[in-house]
Amino acid sequence: MIPCRTLALPAGLFVALGLVGLVLCGSGCKRQEAAPPPTGAASPAPPSKAAAAADEGAQKKDSTKAAVLPASLDTGDLDKDELALLNQIVSDQFDPCGRSRSFLEALQAGDCALADRLARFLVRGLQQGHGKRRLVTMLLREIERLNTVVQVDTTGAPRLGPADAKVQVIAFSDFECPFCGKSAQPTKKLQAHYGVALYYKHFPLTSHKLAEGAARASWAAQQQDRFWQLHDVLFAHQNQLAWSDVKTHAAGLGIDMTRFQADTESEAARKAVARDYDHGVEAGVDGTPTFFINGRRAETVEQLQDAIREQLALAGVKDLPPVLNVAAAAPTAATPTTAKVP
Repeated sequence: MIPCRTLALPAGLFVALGLVGLVLCGSGCKRQEAAPPPTGAASPAPPSKAAAAADEGAQKKDSTKAAVLPASLDTGDLDKDELALLNQIVSDQFDPCGRSRSFLEALQAGDCALADRLARFLVRGLQQGHGKRRLVTMLLREIERLNTVVQVDTTGAPRLGPADAKVQVIAFSDFECPFCGKSAQPTKKLQAHYGVALYYKHFPLTSHKLAEGAARASWAAQQQDRFWQLHDVLFAHQNQLAWSDVKTHAAGLGIDMTRFQADTESEAARKAVARDYDHGVEAGVDGTPTFFINGRRAETVEQLQDAIREQLALAGVKDLPPVLNVAAAAPTAATPTTAKVP
């Protein structure tokens, strides 16, 4: 499950996908309608019988063609209506690899790995019960994710793993976000399993009132080489992020509490958290958690593992470790509190 995120795509991408008419901005934006003919305009003449027959034959031909999905595509338990919707989407869209053909033709040709990957993505979306409009929106976002590479400054960010690792993972996270709590330990397991470099970047959402204070506290713990220890405790106790609770967590880690409080309240802590947040905004982060794997975006631990394996393979690693089960426990619900942070 992914929390609410916004979708901002360059206009050219809509054209490339044949989706110029689709508006993704809120209830105030409407699909552009074709203008009605001027009053008094002559009505078009009905088509001849021969033209109508030819048109009907073309439609039947297109319908038959749209129904031919490659046998290699596992459509699982999709029913006939879901299969028809899948056929419609891949027939309507252009080849994601950029050739002058349809998405369906790219699947049939078998020479566009991205088309195969996106088709599997659509099948999963259908299995989850999404309708056409939602699926097309998801498809746009997935294409953007797979084709966008960004650079993020990791100076000063806490790290697990070797700095010269072939795969660099950057995680933008929020200590009060339940989805981040759900993914925190699986992310660390993936780091250890694949030997990648994992950097943590703060992205406290304004809707989470205790997140910034927890971020500053973790920065203070980092100054005493206790970042990852406090990271684990904070995510394990997301319903205990009030300042009094955070101090108790820190004291249990053997942290110098006088220095810890001073560092948490310092302008340096505020600037460090704000800098990470700004880096996230510049990279297009619109929700948490968000990962970048050698610059490529992922939003779930499943996508994270897929991207790690892909980047290791591209780096020439032939004997990849087995796929790790990254199923995570359900997020812990945070208890509302009005306690202030420093």
